[in-house]
Amino acid sequence: MRRGSKIDTVLTWIFMALAVAAVICYFALPADRTAFLYCGGAAICFRLIQYLIRFIS
Repeated sequence: MRRGSKIDTVLTWIFMALAVAAVICYFALPADRTAFLYCGGAAICFRLIQYLIRFIS
């Protein structure tokens, strides 16, 4: 996968959406941080998958 390919763009948009959701959960739910941790963890996982796919191909 190359930078700028369709899969790369989709994974980047998924990462950005999850990162924004994590920030919203952090400030909207200050008493319970589990939603923030799930959204942030999923965002990091998608970014790592993207880098692994770039490295392999």
